[in-house]
Amino acid sequence: MSGKSVFVPLISPLDELSQICESSVRRLLQCSRPYVDGYIPCLTSGEGWRLGRRDWQRMLELTLAYAQDKTVIAGIERATTAEVLEYALLAQELGAQAVMFTSPFAEGTRQDQMIEHYREVHDSTSLNIYIYNESALSGNEKNFETLLAIAELPRVIGIKDSPSLPRTQKQIELLRAQGLDYFIGWEMLLARELESDGNVVSLANLEPGLCRLAIGARQASIGELVATLNVYFDLAADDWYAQVKKELKARGVISTGLVLAEKGTVG
Repeated sequence: MSGKSVFVPLISPLDELSQICESSVRRLLQCSRPYVDGYIPCLTSGEGWRLGRRDWQRMLELTLAYAQDKTVIAGIERATTAEVLEYALLAQELGAQAVMFTSPFAEGTRQDQMIEHYREVHDSTSLNIYIYNESALSGNEKNFETLLAIAELPRVIGIKDSPSLPRTQKQIELLRAQGLDYFIGWEMLLARELESDGNVVSLANLEPGLCRLAIGARQASIGELVATLNVYFDLAADDWYAQVKKELKARGVISTGLVLAEKGTVG
């Protein structure tokens, strides 16, 4: 295990011309740097599935430029294995330390296809890999046996887990025994009952210090504060990333609150 860590799934700040805003990325990273271990640009909080290739590359390049000594994990949210591999190879070329990606986007994707998806990217790159387990974006979810099978790949080293059904501590320990660092992916589970290796939650864009405190389990007062802020910032909304941008704009961290309406366009 690498120790308890906080990784920020960065929002993707846009300027008035609807381009990735360099000064906003720089300020965003500066605000969180004392509290976190690394950054994940272009994940779901960064509207990664909507980013065109140009903006995806720009967001990753700027994160790498301003991350200093922090780890940068490239988020990849693409529909097919071929697309994920294309972006993983680009992330490797640009200097990312690792990639994090979902299953292929398709309802009815078989569990063996999910395993092969990860195996192909693993065998075609030299990067470390983090599993992103979710269902809202991909339309499918890995069962527990599939997660264990993916974990057997040598450079699969961690998981951001946002399961549709509650995870048990026994399951977490089995994943950790396979060599995975286990990262909580839901704000409402922070500082509650589950022991983990850290967290990857959108709240870290706003309150990275609190997310650092919330690494530990069974901290009632911290868990209650996280729950209060989860409601206050409306992080359970379908467009939680827009709510995060709204608050960051109000704080003067980013220049606009613009969001991407669909791949390559702005709403």
